[in-house]
Amino acid sequence: MKLSRNLGTYSLLASAMLVSACGGDSDNNDQGVPTSSAFEICSENITYSIADTDSQLTFVLEHEYAKDKPGSIIANLNEQDTIGKTFLWQQVSGPILELAAVNSQVLAFTPTSNQDYAFKVKVSGDNINIEETITITADSNDNILRINSDHQMVSLTDASLRIQNINGQVPENISWCMYPSTNNKAFTNVDLSDINRPLLVAPNVDTDQLFSLKATATFDGQTISDDVNLLVTKEKMTPSDAFFNSPVARMHAYKHDSPYAKQLTSCIYSNQLVDACNIINELPFISQDTKPDPIDTIMDRVLVSHDWMGANFEAYLRAQTHNDFVELLQSVTAVVISYDIRPAFYAGFIGAIYLDPEYVWLTSVQRDTINETPDYRSNFGEELNYLSPYRYVKNNNYAGEYIEIGNRTNRTMENMSANLARLLYHELAHANDYFPQSMHENLQGPTLENDFNRRYDSKEMTSDQLNIRYPLTSTEMYALANVQYSGENANNTQKAYTPNDVAQFFANDLANDDYAYSSTREDAAMLFEEVMMSHRYGILRDIAITDKPEVATSSTIVVEWGQRGRIGQPELYDRASYVVSQMLPAIGVTQVMDGLPAPVALVNGLSWAQNLVLTTDPSKSSQKVSSQAEQSAVDSRPLQFSGNDHLQQ
Repeated sequence: MKLSRNLGTYSLLASAMLVSACGGDSDNNDQGVPTSSAFEICSENITYSIADTDSQLTFVLEHEYAKDKPGSIIANLNEQDTIGKTFLWQQVSGPILELAAVNSQVLAFTPTSNQDYAFKVKVSGDNINIEETITITADSNDNILRINSDHQMVSLTDASLRIQNINGQVPENISWCMYPSTNNKAFTNVDLSDINRPLLVAPNVDTDQLFSLKATATFDGQTISDDVNLLVTKEKMTPSDAFFNSPVARMHAYKHDSPYAKQLTSCIYSNQLVDACNIINELPFISQDTKPDPIDTIMDRVLVSHDWMGANFEAYLRAQTHNDFVELLQSVTAVVISYDIRPAFYAGFIGAIYLDPEYVWLTSVQRDTINETPDYRSNFGEELNYLSPYRYVKNNNYAGEYIEIGNRTNRTMENMSANLARLLYHELAHANDYFPQSMHENLQGPTLENDFNRRYDSKEMTSDQLNIRYPLTSTEMYALANVQYSGENANNTQKAYTPNDVAQFFANDLANDDYAYSSTREDAAMLFEEVMMSHRYGILRDIAITDKPEVATSSTIVVEWGQRGRIGQPELYDRASYVVSQMLPAIGVTQVMDGLPAPVALVNGLSWAQNLVLTTDPSKSSQKVSSQAEQSAVDSRPLQFSGNDHLQQ
């Protein structure tokens, strides 16, 4: 996901930071997918079956369907553009399947038995109202290669594919090819560095066009293969001054009967968005439009690419035993969850938060619909000689389960909760920094940009006041943040810094995380996030400065300095309490702050993994992970680095 040059430039100028903590500028060649090699062209053609109907709709079918094999049906409007059309699928017969993309032209599914399945699709919009049903038969098939998954994608956007593990193992000798297309269009920006998970960018198309790829591999001495279908849709040309300067996913209001459904699709996440909408008449803050059930009010403002994203988000809100998120969400105009958002971000000129769906999936089928293209900032700071990992822990263990992407299993709401909570506290901190509820009645408009400029000029934002009252002072950390989070090249002095040097710069200042030095907005958000995770869930944040070995894992990086629960450091008390009092004034800030546990030092000279289990008894050494299985689980977790979850504000 990219934000426009317009937004990024503006955020660096006098009006400052209209986009916070989760997105970034880039040009059309910087989509997270490096240009490496194109797919080979398959030596054979692919065949489809075409099922006509009595209407303008035809179905594009695979040559065969099989039990436990991913498949798809594509609804095609003959010689018609699908821009502005809505699609809604429903299964009407056969063993019940999980359908994760019911609002797409491409219905992806995996038959669970050798039976007949029938599906109904409704197509509406632009004087079209069609309803048709199609039946397919799934047979048995010994070919066990499976690709996740057939889907629809917007022209010029990036996407990923993944070959499923077989009995926990990756097939060997994987190769990919693309079936010849009708007009020689092809995916040219292709990254095959992980042959099991290609990354690609869709070609620019003049009309909706179907592309098909083939993967071939060996497993247990058997040659196996599978096809995957990608429907690339034509979209309206992006205006040069659009807020989002590249195509974005096709979106829809989660609640189709929302009174704001039209505004959500036009004002929040569209590459046609040029002029910000009127904050008073078109899309006010949630606080200004209440229903008896406040969560119903919130869900009226949810915009999604897939319905399951909204359903899981609503279930999560209703499962909370506190009211924090409902209260904090009053200061947003919309919540956007889409498969193409990475990292999460807040857009101040719109008043919306944009969430990465990696934080809300519950089933493996849902996870299959999420784009795996990495955050474009992943390689920032490569020339530096240290690492600054973080993690959230509870009871000397990681807070929240990590499920490796190749492990197709479901997860519970409880296992999802910790990571989503920290993301929401962070992004909603930005929303309440920019536009706290206390000023909603005094909005002048006509757009949020107008009100933001007035607040910025008068230094009214909590983050501005934090910087004035309790400034961070380490010039070295500020400069390193430009390298780590803004992509500046490291100078020779910075390249020569040892982990001990950086530890001294950081530990003697007043930040709770090095991401705080990327901007005043992030400074405030990081303080709020860590306080609330400790207060509400008893989850503490580890932050460390470590060495940087050639192969960096939890067991190979060695802690130079670190703390668990740094937010409880007495020197940070005034800064953190000020932020919490401004963003969530009803919570009782003194009680919250006084209840934070004292920080515990990580043990210098031990690995990151060995510092997972700590003791507060100074007479005892840090305990080691007790079993080989536990050690393996710790090592399998990717190292986490601050800022990777959010776009800098």
